[in-house]
Amino acid sequence: MQLNAKYSALWVQRACLRRCCPRALASMPDHLRTPKALEKPRPNYRDISENVVYKSHNAFNRKVRLPVGAVQTVARLYQDRKGLVNALDSKRHARGTIGKHIRAVADDPVKKQAALDEAKVLKAEISVLEERLARLEEELETLALALPNDTHPDVPIGPESVAITRSTHGPEPIPADPARDHVSICRALDIIDLKAAATVTGSSWYYLKNEGALLEIALVNYALSVAMKHGYTPVITPDVVRADIARRCGFQPRDPVDGASQMYHITHSANPAEAGDHHPDLVLAGTAEIPLAGMFANKILYPGELPKKVVGLGHSFRAEAGARGTEARGLYRVHQFTKLELFVICTAGKSDEMMEEMRNMQTEIFEGLGLSFRVLEMPTEELGASAYRKYDAEAWMPGRGGWGEISSTSNCTDYQARRLHIRHHHAPASPTASPSDQAQPSLPFAHTLNGTAAAVPRLIVALVENGAVFDEAGAVTGLRLPKALQPFWIGGNPRGLITWLAKQAYSAFNREKPHSSITEWVEILTSSNYEDEAYDGIPELVDAINIQATGPAEASRAIRKKIKHGNPHQQYRALVVLKATVENGGHNFQTSFADHQLTDALKNLAADPATDHKVKKKLASVLAAWHLQFKDDPSMTLVANLYKQCKVAQTNRVSMDRRAVDNVNAGLGLDAEYLERKRKEEEARKKKEEEKRKAKEEKERRKREEEERRRKPKTKRKPFNFEEEKPQILTAIANASQAASNLVNAMTLVNTEQEKLETNERVQECLNKVKQARKQIVRYIQLVENEDMIGVLIETNDRIIAALENYDLLTKPDTTEQQVKEIQEGLAATKLSSSELGKLQERQRAVIERSIGRAGSSSVRPDPGEESPTSPTSPTSPSYVHPDLQDLEFGALGSSQRNLPPPIRPTVPRSSSDDDDAWRRGSLSDFSDYQSSDEDAHNRAAGPSSSQPRRRGYVDVSDNESVDVRRNPKQGLLEEEDPFADPE
Repeated sequence: MQLNAKYSALWVQRACLRRCCPRALASMPDHLRTPKALEKPRPNYRDISENVVYKSHNAFNRKVRLPVGAVQTVARLYQDRKGLVNALDSKRHARGTIGKHIRAVADDPVKKQAALDEAKVLKAEISVLEERLARLEEELETLALALPNDTHPDVPIGPESVAITRSTHGPEPIPADPARDHVSICRALDIIDLKAAATVTGSSWYYLKNEGALLEIALVNYALSVAMKHGYTPVITPDVVRADIARRCGFQPRDPVDGASQMYHITHSANPAEAGDHHPDLVLAGTAEIPLAGMFANKILYPGELPKKVVGLGHSFRAEAGARGTEARGLYRVHQFTKLELFVICTAGKSDEMMEEMRNMQTEIFEGLGLSFRVLEMPTEELGASAYRKYDAEAWMPGRGGWGEISSTSNCTDYQARRLHIRHHHAPASPTASPSDQAQPSLPFAHTLNGTAAAVPRLIVALVENGAVFDEAGAVTGLRLPKALQPFWIGGNPRGLITWLAKQAYSAFNREKPHSSITEWVEILTSSNYEDEAYDGIPELVDAINIQATGPAEASRAIRKKIKHGNPHQQYRALVVLKATVENGGHNFQTSFADHQLTDALKNLAADPATDHKVKKKLASVLAAWHLQFKDDPSMTLVANLYKQCKVAQTNRVSMDRRAVDNVNAGLGLDAEYLERKRKEEEARKKKEEEKRKAKEEKERRKREEEERRRKPKTKRKPFNFEEEKPQILTAIANASQAASNLVNAMTLVNTEQEKLETNERVQECLNKVKQARKQIVRYIQLVENEDMIGVLIETNDRIIAALENYDLLTKPDTTEQQVKEIQEGLAATKLSSSELGKLQERQRAVIERSIGRAGSSSVRPDPGEESPTSPTSPTSPSYVHPDLQDLEFGALGSSQRNLPPPIRPTVPRSSSDDDDAWRRGSLSDFSDYQSSDEDAHNRAAGPSSSQPRRRGYVDVSDNESVDVRRNPKQGLLEEEDPFADPE
C-alpha cells in the first residue's frame, strides 16, 4: 500500500507539472520522467518539391523501387498541404475571434446564440480539415521517407562492377589457393565448430574455440585502442532496438517488395496477435550504428561538443534470407557476429572532412594487421538508403580466390538526423558579422557518419587464409599472426600454434606448399622413361587432381617447376601433360590452373632464345590450341590471350649458321631445313618492311585528317528540346511497350518441355528489340525534365524490366517445370498496357477536339459554290477526312502508318444545285455494305409503320414541316432513324 501511494503521488505530481509547469517537468531526473516517443520524421519536403527531376533521376540511378510518379506526388501533396494548413489556420483564427465575441455579447442571448451556432459550424469545418490534413500528411510522409538520400557527384553510376579503386595497401597478394580455405584450416586447428552450432541454432551460426576465441578478443581490443587514440569514446551498445529506430536509420526490418524479414523480430508472446500494444515492436540490431544513432535522438548538441565521436561494441544480427553459395560459406557471411562500429556527429560543413579522417584511421588499423587490401568508391546501386557516399575496404582472401569486404564508411549527411531529430546550436556569431549573418534561423540538423573499425569474422577469414602454415605433406600446422595483436593476446600460446611476425616479415615470409601424389605423378610423367607424346598415366593424374580440393593448384605448381627448371625433354613433357589436363580436367581445373606464376613461366619460356626449338614449337601449338578452344569463353580470357602475349623467340641463329657452314665444309651442302628457314626469314623481313611502310602511310594519312578536322569549326551539339523531341519520345514509349508485350507473348507461347527460350528465334528476336528499346527509354529518362513524361518513361522502363526478369527466371537452369508453368500462367494473365501513354494521348485529343469545336462554332460554313476544291473541308481535297473518322485511332504504331488510303465517300450523284451539303451529314452506316438476310427481323423492328414505303437515306426535308431538319454537322446522327440502332 505504501508503494502504491508513493507512485500515485508521483503520478499526481507529474500531471500537475505537465499542466502548469512543463519546464519543471523537463528538468526532472530521467528516472522520474515517462519515456517520450520520438516525434515524426521531418523530411525536407521543400527540397524534394524544388528538385523533382533530380530526385527522380537519383532514385532511378540507385535502383530504388518506388511507385510510379512518387517524387511528383510528393511535390503535389506538399503544395496541397500548404493550402490546407493555411485554410486550417484561418478557421482557427476565426474560431478565436468568435470566442472573444461570445464573451463580449454574453449579456445578449440572441447574439450569443448566433455566435454559438457559428462556432459550431466552424468546429465542424475545422474537424473536417484536420482529418483531411492528417490523411494527406500520412501519405506525404510515407512517400517522402521512401526516397533515398542524395548522391555525391563523384560517385560512379551503375552496379558494383563500375566501382573505382581509390587506393591499394599492404604487400603483394599471394596466389589464390583452395588449400587456404579458412573453413578447412580452422577445423584442422580446432578453433571453430560449425557442426555443433548447426545443431544448437542452425546453419550460418558458429562457435569460436581455443585460439579462435582469443583472436576475436585481441582484434576487438586492438581496433578499440586505435580508435580511442583518435579521440573516440568507447560505448557498449544494446543488441535490441525498436523497429522504428531501425527504420529511421535507413534500415528496412522487412523487404518492402516481398515482405521477407531482413532483421530478427522479437515477440512477447507465442502468438504475436496477443502481444497487443503494451510492448513496442523490437528487433535485433543489424549493426551497432543503429543504437549509436538512437543514443543521440532528440538531442540538441552545443558547438563545443562537435564533432561527437563514439566507437560502439555490439553484436550484429543479419537474417540474410535466401540461397547461400560457396562464397558465403564458413565465417564470411553469418547470422551473428561481433562488430566494432565508428559513429560521428558533426556540422554540415565538416562531414566530407570527417569521412576522409575515418578512412585514414581504418587504413591504419588494417595496415597494422599486414593485410593486402584496397579501398573502393562504391557506385550508386551499392549505396544504402541513407548513404550519400560510401567507401568499402576489401582484403585479399586467397582461399576464397578473391577480394572480400572487411569494412565500409558512409556519409549519411542529414538523412538520419532529420528522422531522429539530432540538431545542434549555431556557433556564436562574430562581433564583426553583418546583421543578416547574426539573424540565425531555426536550429540546423547535424550530419552523421558511420564506419566499421573491425568486423571480426571477416578479419579472421583474411588472417587465417593469409597466415596458415603447412608442412611438407600439406597439413596445417599453425598460424602466423601480425605482431600488432600480441599485446592484446591473453592466455599465452599453450599449443604452440601461433607465430608472431612483424609486418614486413608477415608479408614477405615464404609459405610452405602442399605436397601430395599429384606432384609425384608430374615427376614420373616428365621423366625420361616416357616418350615425348606419350599419354600413359595422364588419366590417373587427372583423377588425382579432381579428387583433391587442392589438386588444381598443386598440379599447376608442379608443372610450373618443370617448365622453369627442367631439361628440354622435361619441358616438352610438362607442356604435353599440361595440355592434356586442361582438356580433360574439367571446368574447375580450367578456370584455376593459370595463376600469374604459371603464365609468367610460359611467357619466359617463349621469350627465351635459348629454349629448345622443339619445345618452342610445342609451346606455340599448345597456346594456339587454347586460343581456338577458349576465345569465346569469358572465364578463360587470360588463357586464350596467352597466344598473343607470348612472342616465341627464334632459336640461337649463330649456332644454326655455324652448323650450316660445317655441313658445307664437310661436303654435305646446305640442308633443306636451313634453306627453308632462310627463305621464311627473308619473306618475313619483306613483309615486316611492307607493313611498316603501310603503317607509316596510314599514320600520316590520319595525321592529315586530324589536322583538317581541327581546322574545321567545331559544331556544337544541338541542345535537347523537349517539344521537338516529344513525338520521338511518344514513339519510343509506344515501341518499348509493344516490344515488352511481344516478348511476354513470345515466352508464353514457347513449350519449355520441348524447346528452350535461348534457342527460340522469336523469343531472341523480341529480346533484342526489348533491349534496344530500353536504351532509348533510359536516355530520355536522363534528359527529359517534364514531370508527367518522366512518370510515363519510368513506368515503361519498369514494364521492360519486369519482362526481362521473367525471361531470366525462365532461363535459369535450376527452375523446375512447375515454376515454369506458374511463370507462364502469370505471363498469360499479364496485360502490359500503356495506361499513362493513353492518358497523354487522350489529353492531346481533347485539346484538338476543343480547338476544332471552337473553330466550327466561330466560322460560317461556306457555300458549296464558294468552297475551294483544295480546302481541307472539301471532299475533293486529298487531306479531307470525314468527321466520323476523325477520332479513329489506329493503335500505338499509327504514327508510322501515315500512308493509309482516304476514307470511303458516297458515290451517289448529287445535283449541283444542292446547297445543303448533304454529303457532309452521312454516318458510317450510310457507307456500310451490310446486307441483312433476316427480312422478318427488319419487318418486326419496323413495327406498325412497316407497311409504309422504306425510308430514304438521311434527307434534308422532313415530312413534318414543323421540324427543323437543318442539323449541326457535329450533332449525333442516331437521333433520327439509324439502320444499326436497337429497335424501340
